[in-house]
Amino acid sequence: MNQIAIDIGGTNIKAALINENQEIKDYKKISTPDNVQTLIIDEVYQLAHELITKHKLDKPHIGISSAGVVDSELGEIVYTGPTIKNFDGTNFRRSLKDLYSSMTVHNDVDAALLGELSLNDYEEDNIFCLTLGTGIGGAFYNQQLGVYGGARYRANEIGYLLYRDTDQKTFEQRASTSALKALMQERDFQYGTDVPKLFELAQTNDKQAQAILEEWATYVAEGIAQIQIIYDPGLILIGGGISSQGENLIQYIEPKINQFLPPNYGHAPIQTTKTENHAALFGAITEG
Repeated sequence: MNQIAIDIGGTNIKAALINENQEIKDYKKISTPDNVQTLIIDEVYQLAHELITKHKLDKPHIGISSAGVVDSELGEIVYTGPTIKNFDGTNFRRSLKDLYSSMTVHNDVDAALLGELSLNDYEEDNIFCLTLGTGIGGAFYNQQLGVYGGARYRANEIGYLLYRDTDQKTFEQRASTSALKALMQERDFQYGTDVPKLFELAQTNDKQAQAILEEWATYVAEGIAQIQIIYDPGLILIGGGISSQGENLIQYIEPKINQFLPPNYGHAPIQTTKTENHAALFGAITEG
């Protein structure tokens, strides 16, 4: 049975037709609108409608993955903070009701972790996943309980950790990929905000590239230390586009984690997600 998956991020919206073998048979990506002049919900409706019409589907299952705090039962965005304007109260079940027979709605990081677990085998009973992108999101999975969302669907909002009055920034404002790009601009990196180029130059021992990554990775490591203390997971996964750097990313972060933990405290293994692309799309159509 063909299903439609839509993943809404702060930068892009992705839509896909996924068949019963978990293969993407059609795919489209657009820039996320400002949600003022052009509404996200209207673009999501249009993307779903186009796939339904093109493939002659009769009210398929639709899965939504979205940034923000998501009430999965209501299918509604209940809080987004500063990342996306005018998004609170957006209800996907109500707005798309004439298009689907059934619907799943997940926070985007929950969806990314569900997608990762549906496509790959992990032995660990407890897994925490953080995604580094426009912001930073988190998801916690327990083998018996599934993905834990919290009493008000606000669990794992780790981007809001570590607020400091001195710079008036949170964890995500220091350690997201957006923050890395801002740091690159601040340091006048010769290739602007080209993150792959930054890693490429760092591998050739370019001092400026290495210094930028060392500073940024310290902020990432500080947040991971808090995750370790709070959740004590068996494994910590790092997702988001930057996770494609794999071990080149981990080598900057992992050595710094212990400096934010008590002596001999220890931490879970750290690795990047195995599904580099589209994990949230597969997770969007998965029951939590």
